[in-house]
Amino acid sequence: MKKFYLVFLILLLVSCSSNESSEMQSNNENQSKEIVVEQGFGKNPSEYVANWNRLVSEIASDEETLFYFSINPDNVQWASTDRNILVYQFGLNENTQSAFVLNILIADDTVVGVEFFSPVASDEVTAQRTRLFFLIIIALSDETLDKDDRESVLSKVGLYDEVESPNQVGGGVTINKVRYVVEPLVDRGVLVGINFYSTIDSQ
Repeated sequence: MKKFYLVFLILLLVSCSSNESSEMQSNNENQSKEIVVEQGFGKNPSEYVANWNRLVSEIASDEETLFYFSINPDNVQWASTDRNILVYQFGLNENTQSAFVLNILIADDTVVGVEFFSPVASDEVTAQRTRLFFLIIIALSDETLDKDDRESVLSKVGLYDEVESPNQVGGGVTINKVRYVVEPLVDRGVLVGINFYSTIDSQ
């Protein structure tokens, strides 16, 4: 089990290095371009989706990335008649058994948090996508955080920690009244997914 998780960890760290190299190259080519983040928490669902897509359009380096990470407003659905959770699944066009799922938490027509499910697979593409999704969610949760701050959140929730059991994966941290939590999804002793929560801390 430890070996399986360490493979996932290594892939995440590799993706960090490759993404940082890509970002550095992109920054050198577009020094005058600044990425503007518009917060999603405290907005209505339509504004949250619009801010998500606006951020993706700014950071996407190619059409494939733009298409995969963008949210199609027509495919966002209510999870129940209570109308307090909106659900969106990414990668529906891909032939995969498990996809990334975003739950947008609503209270009084205002976004107060998100729950995100990421599958665990031993390939670099999934690891890169997982990390980018997490960073997008963190950016929309708190627009005051810079790039280093967002990376720090991933470290503080235990995403890069070595563990002896999949059940030990993850942790939580509260920054600027936003609570970030990573929890493992374990099936018969095997880490099959990661749940990432970002919510307004009411305390």
